[in-house]
Amino acid sequence: MNKFHVLMIAGGLWANAVHSANFDETYQQGKSRLAQEQYGLAVQTLNDAQQLASTPEEQAQAAGTLGLTYYRMQRWEQATKLLRDAIALNVGEPLERARWLGTLADLEADKGKFEIARPLYEQALALAENDAELVAGLQLGQVETLPLTEQLAALKTIKNSVVALENPETQSRLLINLGEQAHKIGAIELAFKSFEQARDLAKNQPRLTAEAAGQLAQLYEEQHRFNESLVLNSHAIDAAKEVDAHDLLLELEWRQGRLHRVLQQLPDATTAYQHAVEHIEAIRQDIPVEYHNGRSSFREILEPVYLGLADLLLLQASQRSGETKNDLLRHARATVELIKQSELEEFLGGRCSVHSNKNALLEAVEPTTAIIYPILLSDRLEILVSSGNEIRQYTQPIRAETVQTLAKKLAHSLRTSKYDAKKISKQLYELLILPVEPWLHEQNIKTLVMVPDGVLRLIPPAVLYDGEHYLIENYALATSPGLTLLESAPLQQHGIKALLVGMSEPGSVIDNLPPAFLQSMTGNRGGENPDDMSETEMKSRQLELERMIKEPVFRQQLKEKLSLPGVATEIKTLQKEVPNTSLMNEAFTVEGFKHQAIQEPYSVVHIASHGVFGKTAESSFVMAYDGVLNMDALEQLLKSEKFAKQPVELLTLSACQTAEGDDRAPLGLSGIALKAKVRSVLGTLWPVSDDAASLLMAEFYKALSQPGISKVQALRQAQIMLIKQKDLENPFYWSPFILAGSWL
Repeated sequence: MNKFHVLMIAGGLWANAVHSANFDETYQQGKSRLAQEQYGLAVQTLNDAQQLASTPEEQAQAAGTLGLTYYRMQRWEQATKLLRDAIALNVGEPLERARWLGTLADLEADKGKFEIARPLYEQALALAENDAELVAGLQLGQVETLPLTEQLAALKTIKNSVVALENPETQSRLLINLGEQAHKIGAIELAFKSFEQARDLAKNQPRLTAEAAGQLAQLYEEQHRFNESLVLNSHAIDAAKEVDAHDLLLELEWRQGRLHRVLQQLPDATTAYQHAVEHIEAIRQDIPVEYHNGRSSFREILEPVYLGLADLLLLQASQRSGETKNDLLRHARATVELIKQSELEEFLGGRCSVHSNKNALLEAVEPTTAIIYPILLSDRLEILVSSGNEIRQYTQPIRAETVQTLAKKLAHSLRTSKYDAKKISKQLYELLILPVEPWLHEQNIKTLVMVPDGVLRLIPPAVLYDGEHYLIENYALATSPGLTLLESAPLQQHGIKALLVGMSEPGSVIDNLPPAFLQSMTGNRGGENPDDMSETEMKSRQLELERMIKEPVFRQQLKEKLSLPGVATEIKTLQKEVPNTSLMNEAFTVEGFKHQAIQEPYSVVHIASHGVFGKTAESSFVMAYDGVLNMDALEQLLKSEKFAKQPVELLTLSACQTAEGDDRAPLGLSGIALKAKVRSVLGTLWPVSDDAASLLMAEFYKALSQPGISKVQALRQAQIMLIKQKDLENPFYWSPFILAGSWL
């Protein structure tokens, strides 16, 4: 790049020639990486190409191909913008523009927005009229936008065009696409014949052979012709191995595992599932993070593979004993750990955000601590309990959906301060704790570390009820996102110094609130969902919000809604309990907080202000007086050189909350601990009353200041203190406080 800049200065024409050569080389490299499905590398290279592009043609090429890459990665927002940018330039080869238009049409059709997709397909077809292969591909994409009654006839017509093409490889690829669409509308005979023809045409193309054979195997699997499916799937695996196609192999090995299992061939099924997991791990960096409708791509597509392997390992463990049983249980738990790691990666928005530390196993802790690791399977609940080197398996014959329903009911009941919570809480206690209780007593366990699964993250473990006492009354409790994701380390007893910051009345932050949060504060009209809104509707809603925020009456109402009068009392109380520096209201600005945080070696950072943990790190933030601190800002601050030498022991978020009903939202507490390298985070699952928060925090820090008291022990003392107060004994007031990360 330095050489390039020197040449730019040296002379215009020569510089342009070198620039073009650099662009062409970089652009072609990006296209090659896209063709090899190396999406992460393709994005990096095509971004470089964008920087090198000097003409409208080059800009269109870079934007369009980068849009294609993001489309393959299912990152719809970036893909849409780039494809529209490329198309708007209206330059370049007609066939290239046709591909960009066709991809944008596919994207809109994938979202069910057929009224937008139809004209895009028409424009693409007009540009591609002389390329029979591209026309056939566009027509196949167009089928989904037709009325269902017309789709079969259209597919049959397109098939005649495909068969007439000259290139066998293109024919095979298009026939696989056609077969998939026929399968989707229930035209099984057409699907079967298309896949067979595709396989015959792909004799010298291992990947296409694998795709076609795999699709045939799927048809046989659905018809319960398992042995025939197994033969076809084995052929597909052999072909895919020739080109090291991990993305295909993970699907094929997963099917192989399902087929072996239904045929009662459990060792072969386990081997196949293990291979599928290995293929996933090989391409983790390029697996799409999220679908456009907000569903977790990992949970929807890949979690069943990991759970399938864990299921088989746990089944076999239940029939074994001794060290063989322990090895199987540890293997099962390590497999589920990969799920937890990927969920956190998705929450934090990147595959490189989370590093598993196999040497930080939580088992290597004091002997009076036990790890409770529930695993929700479709037909049962498995609970793995360990302390030291010992691991136990407890199986509950209850369906996952039943447990999920109970957990959601309890979460809602607790958040709404209902008095029927004890009944549901007791049911969950009997499922999660009662089976393991004799062993816990036998081992003299004092502290429980819960590693919750899925919807169980919505439930504070403290509230589980045995009929007489809550779990917090019998044990100190902590939660962890996984066994190997956060290290446990004792609180440094060199004296606590706290940075206390709070916002009781909002300032100019109301002008800087994230649109989604502002919309939630103003209410969703008719229950509208941003994921279902068109671009025009979203822009209209945004303009309306911008107008409303300028109105004095609305601004005053919003300020009142965001006021936290109890925060002033909370900060004043804490000032008496721990050595501190305090920033309140006008002093608690974004820059003021950043500046003060690096002035002294604070072991505790306490933030008493509104904050929300949503379904991703991007939708999670904390309010300062004048602006918002998002997770990235906290990470940059708390990972600075100052804190690298002496990490923050505890980050407390006393007025923050997790998004209701979203079982990924509680990952925010663990996410902050991971991103910012904070040892522990104390937060709440729902908003609590000012009085309860103030009392609990005062008691918590008072206990924490005592020598030899761990964080979980201090939290337990504070929660029990609230339980004993008649007006605060309802779990709504004391149970939402969750300690994530190191509990020591």
